[in-house]
Amino acid sequence: MQYCLLIYLTLANKAKLMKPLLLRHIETTTESFKAWKNASPYLHNPWHYHPEFEITAIIKGKGVLFVGDKILNYSENELFLIGSNLPHEWRSDFKHDADFYSQSIAVHFKKNFPGIDFDILPEAIKIKKLFEQSFRGIKIRENNIIEFVMEKMHLLIETEGIERISLLFTILNALASTPNLEILSSPSFVNSIDAGENHKIIEAYKYMIANFKDHISLDQVAKQLNMTATSFCRFFKKRTNKSFIQYLNEIRVGYSCKLLIEDYYNISEVAYESGFENISHFNKQFKKIMKLTPKEFTALQSTKSGSVI
Repeated sequence: MQYCLLIYLTLANKAKLMKPLLLRHIETTTESFKAWKNASPYLHNPWHYHPEFEITAIIKGKGVLFVGDKILNYSENELFLIGSNLPHEWRSDFKHDADFYSQSIAVHFKKNFPGIDFDILPEAIKIKKLFEQSFRGIKIRENNIIEFVMEKMHLLIETEGIERISLLFTILNALASTPNLEILSSPSFVNSIDAGENHKIIEAYKYMIANFKDHISLDQVAKQLNMTATSFCRFFKKRTNKSFIQYLNEIRVGYSCKLLIEDYYNISEVAYESGFENISHFNKQFKKIMKLTPKEFTALQSTKSGSVI
């Protein structure tokens, strides 16, 4: 079942690579959210985004998921949550044999589907945090949660009335309760702030986002927080499990991915626009973080064919 209408399309330079398409759903008066099953070898939807949150459960098949600046393989019995307006593309492996057909269940819903004040309810605080994390894309890692949610999603597509809302709440509560979430896209791609970090970490992050294109040092960030460099270094490592320079490089590489996807600059220009002082250091850090060279990343992006499970 497909119910998306393409209403906006912008092409990057001579269409080597398209910017994400905005896909809008046909609004109905009989449903507050959409749930359906995909079963096809090779459906066609391009690199796109939509205002709805998306839960996708892979029942059968395998392929590649592009989400923000992350590229990963997917296979059966995997579960993902894609945040509102996060660009993504499901590209299934093409097989002519029906036994290889991709199958998935997808749920699309808006944050305020239960009502405009839902996310400020005290009882919904875990779900609110889940929504904030999903703006970078989430892969669920707990097998028992995957099994439980997939069972509920099968029921959801067959259910009508108020019970379907109850099932979606059950699914969201299960996702929000799992301790083992894999955050997919880098923080700078969507310019988001990790939920749950305290005020000083948020201020450090904001400063790094605002200044990562320039030369910034540990001392400069520590000074912004009225901390010594040594105490800030310990504090940052404890809160993020990463060093300051590691986190800064991830922001810069995340931004470089965005530039490479948009196709406005060549690789050398992207390196300098992202805050790296030389191309060799950029290549080294990009390969370390993305597990691909910038050329390999660009080549994969340019082959996006618009297929979706």
